[in-house]
Parts: sequence; C-alpha cells; structure tokens
Amino acid sequence: MRTNGTLQLFPLLRIAVCLALGVCVGYEVSASVMPWMWLGMMVASVVGVLLLHRYDLWQGAMLCVASFLLGATLVARQMGKANQPLPVGDVTYKAVVASQPQERGKVMRMDLWVVGGPHHGHKIKASLLRDTLTGNYKKINVGDGLVVTSEWQQPTQYYPSHFNYPLYLRCHGFTATTLILPRGWRKASVSLQPLSYLDRTILVAMQFRESTLRKYLSLGLDDDDMAVAVAMALGDRSRLTNDLRDIYSISGASHVLALSGLHLSIIYVLLSLLVGWRRLGVLREVLIIGGIWAYALFTGLSPSVVRASVMITIFSLVGLIHRRRMSLNALALTVIIMLIVNPLSLYDVGFEMSVMAVLAILVCYKPVYGLVSQEYLLSHRVVKWIWAMVVVSCCAQLGAAPLTAYYFGRFSVYFLLTNFIVIPLATAVLYLTAAMLMSALVPPVLPYVAKLLAMVVECQTKMVGWVSDLPGSHIDDININRIQLWLVYVFIAAVAVIFYYFTSSSRRRN
Repeated sequence: MRTNGTLQLFPLLRIAVCLALGVCVGYEVSASVMPWMWLGMMVASVVGVLLLHRYDLWQGAMLCVASFLLGATLVARQMGKANQPLPVGDVTYKAVVASQPQERGKVMRMDLWVVGGPHHGHKIKASLLRDTLTGNYKKINVGDGLVVTSEWQQPTQYYPSHFNYPLYLRCHGFTATTLILPRGWRKASVSLQPLSYLDRTILVAMQFRESTLRKYLSLGLDDDDMAVAVAMALGDRSRLTNDLRDIYSISGASHVLALSGLHLSIIYVLLSLLVGWRRLGVLREVLIIGGIWAYALFTGLSPSVVRASVMITIFSLVGLIHRRRMSLNALALTVIIMLIVNPLSLYDVGFEMSVMAVLAILVCYKPVYGLVSQEYLLSHRVVKWIWAMVVVSCCAQLGAAPLTAYYFGRFSVYFLLTNFIVIPLATAVLYLTAAMLMSALVPPVLPYVAKLLAMVVECQTKMVGWVSDLPGSHIDDININRIQLWLVYVFIAAVAVIFYYFTSSSRRRN
C-alpha cells in the first residue's frame, strides 16, 4: 500500500483503532445483530480489499472497514457464548480448583474450572461457605478436584460504580458465580484430560508457585512484608491487608503491587544481564523471551502479565529486524493481537490503563524530554537519569490518570515522588526474589537473602506510607462520566498537538 501522509508512518495504528471501534459497536449491539451477520459483511469487505488492489486509497479504506467488521464479529461471537442461559436450580458438576482459596469473611473465594460433563468449559467464581466445625475447607488447594452441587448465577453489579464487575468477569472468561454450602462439595479425583494442554500447564505452574510460597512463608518473616513481596514478585495479592492496599493506592504506588509492564521490564533487564553474550543475536533474544514467558507462566498467566509479555515480545522481535522497539506500530500490533485473542480485553481496566500509559509515553516523551538541552544532560548523567524518570512518570500518569479517576474516583498528587521511591526499590525486590529462588540450591544462604528482602520491602512500605500521610496526598470522590472522560482525552490530545507543533517550529527556526 503506497498511500501518502502521516498515517503511512503508522499503518498498524489505524487498523488497531478500527478493530477497537468494531469491538465497541459489536458489543453495544450484540443483542440485536447476530454474529453471522457481522461475519457476512466482513467476508464481503475482505473480497473488496482484494478487488481494489489497483486503487490504493480505496483499498486502504476497505481494509479499515474489514478491521472494524472483524472486531464486531469477534466480540459478537464471544458475547454469544457468554450470554448462553445457565442451568436452572442446583447443578452437580466436577471441577478443578484453579486458584489458591483465600479467606474473605465467612467464605473461601476460589476459581473453578468445570471439567467434563455437559457443562465442561465453564469458569466459575466460587464462594465456599466455611464450616468452622470440621475445618475441611482448609484442605482445599489449587489443582484439587471437587464434586460440587450448587446453583449458578449470572454475575451481578453489587454497588454503583463505573467499574463493571460482570463485564470484568466476562473479560477473564468467567460465565457464572456460585455460593457453595458446607455440604455441597467433596474432594474427588478428577481427570484433567478434558482441559487444554495450556490450562493443565497453568495448573502445574500454579501448584509449583504455591509450594514455593509455602517454603518462603515458613521463614518466619513479617506477614505484611512477605505479602508485599509476594504481590510484587509473583502476582499473588490475596495476602495484602486492606490497610496496605490503601497506603499504596493513596500514594500512587498501586502499580507496583500488580504485575505489569514495569515488572516485566525489570525482569527483561535482569535476563539480559544474565544471558549477556550479545554475539548470540537472535538466540539471545529467544532465550530472554523464553525466560519472560516462563516467568509469566510461573505467576499464573494473569491478563496483565500476558499483556506485558506480548508487548515485550513484540518490542524484542521488532528490534531484531532493526526497527524502533518503542513505536506506535509496535503498540498497535500488541493491541491487535490482544483484541483478536480476546476482544473483551478492550473493556479490561488494566488493558485500557496500560495502553493509554504507553501511548502517552510514545507520543509525549520525545518532545518533552527535548525541552532540556542535550548538551547539559550528557554532561550531567545524574541529571539526565532524573529528568528521564520525571518525563516517563509524567507521561504515563497523563495517559492513565483520567482512567484512574473515572474507575476509582482518585488522583494521587505525589505520584512523581512515589515513583522515585518505588521504582528503584521494586527493582531491588525483584532481584532479591530471583536471588531467593536461586539460593534455594544453597539452603544456608536462603534466610539471609530473605531477611534482606524483608528489609527492602519494609523500607518501601514505610516510605510509601510517609508519602500517603503527606498533606493533600490524594484527591478522592472524583466523579466523571464516560463522555467527560473522552473530553479529557480530547483536551490532552489537542494540547499535545499544539505543543508538538510549536516545538517543531522552534527546532526548524533554530
């Protein structure tokens, strides 16, 4: 395709935008337009793309239409599966426990994958009512098989919020919720053969993770310190208390408790240092990417980790063909892959925030970074690092803050100060966690590494707590609707365009 203009620089960007728009429209009208209707229109548009090969402009327009219809087709198909009627009344089924059960008040929360039978393939958010007399619920672990009798219910929104809990569950593949009574379950041997190879591998990885966690929890470290370390390194936030969550949320450090691009970037750098040998070329990148996906598997392949792993993989592969790793095309390709695999990812809060944060960095970093003379920065390396950290943090916040305000009604005022604290410490936590895993081969060293890790985590929590206690540390009860959210982003985009125009004009004059 040989179209001219700015869009030619980012051919994948317009496809990603059209695909996302198709997902939005397809989701909104999923009840009235059947998937086969979208599919028919998409096939016709693909034929149009092939027939218009001599007319670049029209072919490009038809390709955008095809991308739009692809998004609508995929989401309509997925919504058709999600909206299938659930069985009425109590259902007896075999299931495997797909997450480590956690106490929440009077119940144990866990994920169940239905195995075999007429309801095979359903994923259920289960709440097991605890029987304190027998304590049998304490014997349930991830990977165990259960025979359950309970009533399935459609996910419901329990409280008014912009955060759509039922849609969140659908994004993650859950079709129902259920409350299991003490006499409504028993442990049983369940065949995992009906599960896919990937699901079985995830279960094995999660069982290994839980066994590793139990070893570290037996070292006698402070519960809060270990909870933070486990959340940051292994993605298990179930042990975090509400007070810890509030402290990190108010200070603007919540992103370090959820595995994301920050953590995977640190792991990528660590693997790069361990592998070394730049002469290996492609093999070196393959080893690093393999390590990234092994880590993602070890942490349970959560959506945020998968998203970050896909993005890092694409950036790495783009670098191998000597293209810009950090580019809008690379980000667009990541979005395209994620939406094709799961179109409802578009409605996942983590997906939205990560994409907008990376987009803001890609668009705004270079012109803002260029405001300070390069000659000055090159002669003052410390100032260069500080300025780069300031620019990256502000750009990421610019992209993600409107979504944080929309979904959670909060803005952390001292986010910049927090990032200067938590990013170096988060790096140390991940490196020390890797050292703990390796020191398991040398048991006498393990307690010392664990104590050092606890000291770093304790320091981080105290510093984050200090930031959260500063006057005016956060603004709460922000209430904006979706139209206002879009207007905020339109305003940010307009300011960015004006800023880019004047900085470009200034550089041309100089």
